[in-house]
Amino acid sequence: MQLTLHVPDDLAADLAQHQARLPRILRLGLRELDAENAAGFSGLADVLELLASLPTPEQVIALRPSQALQARIDTLVQRSREGDLSDEDDQQWQNYQYIEHLVRKAKIRAAQQLHRS
Repeated sequence: MQLTLHVPDDLAADLAQHQARLPRILRLGLRELDAENAAGFSGLADVLELLASLPTPEQVIALRPSQALQARIDTLVQRSREGDLSDEDDQQWQNYQYIEHLVRKAKIRAAQQLHRS
């Protein structure tokens, strides 16, 4: 399939440098957009992408939520304590808790790997 796009000149220059990689760039960009818009996983795309990249133990241990993600988590924690979560917020909170559990497991394994080294 051939696709024609109209883009600003500066973007066209950047894309020309990566012409052979355009399908991959578009796929990654679409995946990022989908992750941003996925119900319950807003703000977690960076965390999931890092874990999917098979990071070093040091990178796993250094993993922290972005300021925006932390602010959203803090808001959900407060609303949860007040019993004021909507169904959508509750689902998002459950998803965050599950991802946090996985990140903690990854950090434990990373620390074990470093300890064995």
